[in-house]
Amino acid sequence: MNFKHTVSRLTAGLLLVSALVTPAFAATGTVNTEGSSLRLRSEANTGSSVLKTLGHGTQVEVLSDLADGWYQVSYKGTTGYVSGEYLTVTEDGAAVQAAAEPAADKIYIKVTEGPLNIRSGPGTDYDRAGSLSTGRTAEVVEKLDGWYKISGGYVCADYVTEIDAAAYQASYSKGQEIADYALQFKGYRYVHGGSSPSTGFDCSGFTSYVYKQFGYSLNRTCSGQLDNGTPVSMSELQPGDLVIFKKGNSSSRATHVGLYIGDNQFIHASTAKVGVIINKLSDYYYTTGFVGGRRIV
Repeated sequence: MNFKHTVSRLTAGLLLVSALVTPAFAATGTVNTEGSSLRLRSEANTGSSVLKTLGHGTQVEVLSDLADGWYQVSYKGTTGYVSGEYLTVTEDGAAVQAAAEPAADKIYIKVTEGPLNIRSGPGTDYDRAGSLSTGRTAEVVEKLDGWYKISGGYVCADYVTEIDAAAYQASYSKGQEIADYALQFKGYRYVHGGSSPSTGFDCSGFTSYVYKQFGYSLNRTCSGQLDNGTPVSMSELQPGDLVIFKKGNSSSRATHVGLYIGDNQFIHASTAKVGVIINKLSDYYYTTGFVGGRRIV
């Protein structure tokens, strides 16, 4: 066989293989979570494991656009999947998804004296619609004379201060980081008195261990953890908050504790039968037994 002809056929074959393995969709994605973070998952669903958490503004390489609203992306050598709802994708210089309004154009507030009532209208005569604890932050929908409209209602301007976008983002990112870290232990075994991945966890051992990895020391029992951090109601829970329950006729102040992960869900070391699992906070068993949330960060 002629040598030049052989080389030509090999070159053509390599070009064909290259064409086959080149991604059909290549673009840049920017995380758009407005103060929170986006979970990079091992599969294109919310039940899969979290590989990394991506902060607001993080840029990733988009490898493919999936039909069910997810993107396959690559970030610092890790390939995974993210929800397209929180990703602004740019292909060939054109925005595929509309970018978020610049943070500089938004107003954020932080509660300086709480608990602060959220009202159904801009005045103290309106019904109470909820409350915000001291240190809680919120994005302002509308600024009024002496009042701020936020998601869920209105708060009096006398008890809040305006903060910048960076401070607002920081208030969420650490709690989200802690929640995402806790998710890796889903499926670990329950062991009474356990407080490490090697031995297993009981409920307060699990929350204590997770927070210890971030430099926070929690009391070892459920009841004791009611004294850690600051109180938050069920309606104002953020990722990373402790959720504490009491069931049965126990004389203790609390009998169970978990860690809120967002989307009305929490992760906890449940029982020896199921280990560390995720449940909905709205399940009747937990709604009726809820005695309080605690914000540690």
